[in-house]
Amino acid sequence: MTNDKCVIENLRAHYQEIISNYTITAYATTVICGKVCVPPLSSLSTIKNIVESFSNTCDLYPSIIKYCEEKDIAENELYKKAHVSKTVFSKIRSMKETGYKPSKSTILCLCLALELNNIETEAMLNIAGYSLSNDIIADKIVSYCISKRYYNVYDIENLILEKTGGAYLYS
Repeated sequence: MTNDKCVIENLRAHYQEIISNYTITAYATTVICGKVCVPPLSSLSTIKNIVESFSNTCDLYPSIIKYCEEKDIAENELYKKAHVSKTVFSKIRSMKETGYKPSKSTILCLCLALELNNIETEAMLNIAGYSLSNDIIADKIVSYCISKRYYNVYDIENLILEKTGGAYLYS
């Protein structure tokens, strides 16, 4: 078993202990036209208002392209690795013009495929008005895997399905 596989197998074996003690750190980031800004941590409602006010003026696609270039991955490789359809990726490409809003699970799949850390993932989610929540077990599993640098979308989805009884990343 590879070291990468050890992360998911350890999580599977010690799920209750790990997830009950794991806390998603609140990364209060806002992405303003491709630049990550960290506002003062005054309140969650303030952060949500900032994100909502900028989500209409910016879109996800420039951030995706920036990470693709940094990680030397082609768009078609990205959406295949993320298990995102070409149609959905095309909608993301034109979301600024069309107002399309990808689902949280789609963004998470792209973040996993890009092998982003938790801060980068939160920033990408913030663009579309989402964030990771300690109240959602699947979010905790995804965040934990990211913190351990485990990015296999298929394995993570299977663990979520096994532990929660429902699909999350492919829903």
